[in-house]
Amino acid sequence: DLFHQLAPQLLFSPLSPTDASMAMWAMAKAQYVIDKGIFDQLAVSLASDEMLNRSNSRLISQALWSCGKMVEFEDAKVVAKVAGDSDEDNGESKDDEVVLPPYLKCAEKYLWFLIANREQMTPKHASQAIWTIGKLRLSDTLLVNKMADIASHLCPRLNAREVSNCVWGLCKVGGNAEVVSKLVHHVVDSPNTLARECTAQEAANMLFALGKLRIRDKDLFEKLSAILGDQLHEATSQAIANSLWAHEVVRIAPPAELLSTWAQDRLGIAALGQFKQSEIK
Repeated sequence: DLFHQLAPQLLFSPLSPTDASMAMWAMAKAQYVIDKGIFDQLAVSLASDEMLNRSNSRLISQALWSCGKMVEFEDAKVVAKVAGDSDEDNGESKDDEVVLPPYLKCAEKYLWFLIANREQMTPKHASQAIWTIGKLRLSDTLLVNKMADIASHLCPRLNAREVSNCVWGLCKVGGNAEVVSKLVHHVVDSPNTLARECTAQEAANMLFALGKLRIRDKDLFEKLSAILGDQLHEATSQAIANSLWAHEVVRIAPPAELLSTWAQDRLGIAALGQFKQSEIK
C-alpha cells in the first residue's frame, strides 16, 4: 500500500541517484511486485547518462542487486528466457513472444558503469554485481571477463560470503575457471579464520561452482566437503544435493558420511543403493 501511495512521487518527481537506487532496493527487499512498472521506470531513470554521471559504485551495485532480486518474481516464461531455457521453436506467434522487462537492459549498463569505475568498487560491490550477472545470465564474454578480473584483483579482501556469491555468479555464465579456483583457494587455504567463518551454504555454492565449471581439484573438494560435513545439520537438502552432484560430474567420490547422512536423514532411506541420480540436481 505504501509503495502504491508513493508511486506518483516516484514516477513524476525529480529524483537523485540516491533516491532512485534506494527506492529500487526497498521495492526488491519488500518484494513489491504489484506494479513492476514503477521499478522499471526507476531503473531506466537511474540508467540515464545524466544520473550515472552523478552516481557512484555503491548506489549502482545496490540497484544492480535489486534487479537480480526482482527477476525472481517475473512470469515463468520471462524467467525461462533469462535463464536461456525458452524454446525458440515452440510455434508461438509474434503476439506471444516473451518481452523482457526494461530493467534487464539497464542492468548491463550498470555493470559497464561499475567496470569503468572499478577503482571505487569494494568487495561487497563486486560480489553483488557478479551474483547479479549469474542471476540474470548476462553472458557477454567481455563483460564477464572484466568482472572476473576485478574479483581476482579484490581476492585478498573477499570474505567467504563474497567469494560464494562471486563463484556462483561466474559459474552460471561459464566464467573464468582459473579465477573461480583462485577465489575458492583463498577461502580454504586462508591462514586466518575465513574457512571457519564459511557456512554450509557457502561451501555448497563453491562446490557447485567447481562442478559446473568441471574443475577437478581434489584438495578443494576435500576441504569444502569437510566444512560442509561439520555443519551438516545446518545445510539444506538442496545444498547437499548440489554438493553431491558436483562430486559426480568431476568423478570425485563424495565423503561417505555426507552421502549416508543425507540419504538417511533427508530422504528417509537406509540403503545407498536407493539413492537416485534424479534426486541430485
